[in-house]
Amino acid sequence: MIRILLFNAVLLAAFVYAVRRGGLPERWAAGMMVAAAIGTFALPSVPRVSFFELEWQRAVIDLALLVGLLIIMSAADRFWPTYCAALQLVTVMTHGVRAYDPLVLAQVYWNLSSWLAYPVIAVLAAGVWRHARREAVTRPEYDWTRSRHRDERERHLSVEPQQPG
Repeated sequence: MIRILLFNAVLLAAFVYAVRRGGLPERWAAGMMVAAAIGTFALPSVPRVSFFELEWQRAVIDLALLVGLLIIMSAADRFWPTYCAALQLVTVMTHGVRAYDPLVLAQVYWNLSSWLAYPVIAVLAAGVWRHARREAVTRPEYDWTRSRHRDERERHLSVEPQQPG
């Protein structure tokens, strides 16, 4: 029970931090992590029974979070989503290993699939911190790469060529 309360406190703190200081990618990622945690906690958990076989519902939730993080990774003008997606991929692969080999110890399966959430939250918090630091030092930064490319293209087109003379 303490582990669940600790996780919820850490996730809630990261979520509030992302909402207050982060940009859109940080907010979206934090929201997806909270949604995944709520979905996971809503699943039935039977002591000494859960994690002894593949937890399909948890695997689907982890896969959905991975897809969301991959979308953010491909669209955001940040680098931290790459680390979050990579860590989440390891979590999803843990479910795959369990599906491939049911003899994997339940404790190993449980530890890997649950404890890997902490580094993902830590990377998100580091991304929020770096974003807030950059915005405090320089001008506001772009949330999405597409917006940055559009503005660069417009700036490039608006500059008239100089006449030699």
